[in-house]
Amino acid sequence: MKKIFAALIFALLSSGAYALELPEKIDEWHLTSEYIQPLNLEATSEDLGQVVYKTYERDAPKGTLEIILTEGTGTGSLYVPDEVKKSKGLMPASEYKIFEINGKKAILEIQSYLPLALAVEVNDDVVLTIESPSLNQDELIKIAEEILSSWNFI
Repeated sequence: MKKIFAALIFALLSSGAYALELPEKIDEWHLTSEYIQPLNLEATSEDLGQVVYKTYERDAPKGTLEIILTEGTGTGSLYVPDEVKKSKGLMPASEYKIFEINGKKAILEIQSYLPLALAVEVNDDVVLTIESPSLNQDELIKIAEEILSSWNFI
């Protein structure tokens, strides 16, 4: 009986029930679409995490906001260098800025032909990415702060 109970507890803990939730509404932004991609090994059905894609829109001024939350061992971690100019692996044509948001490492990518993208290393297996052609750097950081604050257990 103890083995069955232990197996049930293990199954529940590894079952893709992730604790982090993205809100339905962020200030004037409302959720318009959501897609969750589970990451499972076909051979063993091992749960490696998930990727959550959410699109938000606002009416005035008109705009869109994309939030991507990756969770689990299959998603990898975020590389945030200590210094931008001395880092390896960052594309030279891009401009990067490094921040700390609510005690978490973050990197902002600025490219003239793409929306601003802010990625935050929530922990080793969780990355929060926010992209928007409608927002500036300060607005992206404010949204990241709000989301991270709602996850007060991190």
